[in-house]
Amino acid sequence: MFSSVLMSKKSWLYSMGLAFSMALMTSSFSPASQASTLGQMAASFAPKRTTASSAQIWQRLNHARWFVQGSGPHIIYLIFDPNCPYCHLLIQELQSLIKPDQLSIRYVPVGFLEPSSTGKAAAILEAKNPLKALWENEKGFTEKGHDGAIQEILPSTATEKALKNNLSILEATGQKTVPTMLYMDSHNQAQIVWQVLDAKNLAQTLKGLH
Repeated sequence: MFSSVLMSKKSWLYSMGLAFSMALMTSSFSPASQASTLGQMAASFAPKRTTASSAQIWQRLNHARWFVQGSGPHIIYLIFDPNCPYCHLLIQELQSLIKPDQLSIRYVPVGFLEPSSTGKAAAILEAKNPLKALWENEKGFTEKGHDGAIQEILPSTATEKALKNNLSILEATGQKTVPTMLYMDSHNQAQIVWQVLDAKNLAQTLKGLH
């Protein structure tokens, strides 16, 4: 667990991101049984402010490096780390909502939770079919160790630059935590969701999509 010594605000935010992964280390990973607990944990880590407006972050994401699943008019940006168990849970929960909610999920990979995260994020981005590479990572996700299944690679210069940019966008939200989800609401205002939502709350949240 984290040391109790005083940290700078920046270090604290980084630690909260890692806390999500460490919280599951002593228990089996069961989405159904742990959803409410995850939601409570995520709420307790919610940021007080952002370093950029949600509209500015949305604009930056439009020009970020991502790949898409679905072709609906309702766009969601999902910032994820390949080794994040909470991202794994959210990706699973979103699958049944893509068609009925007419979603286009734009996956924005980052790599910071584990030493292998950057290489795995690069492997997904540089794959001929990034979405297929994502499924490879998620289907073989190790629930006990909380590790994505895809084999890490050495990023190309372009990919390394893209991943750094993606991470800077995440940091601009005010919290270096994954998953982070952004969408446009019915008033055409960009909204940021840091919380880990269970299936019911996720479906309710997505009803507000523009």
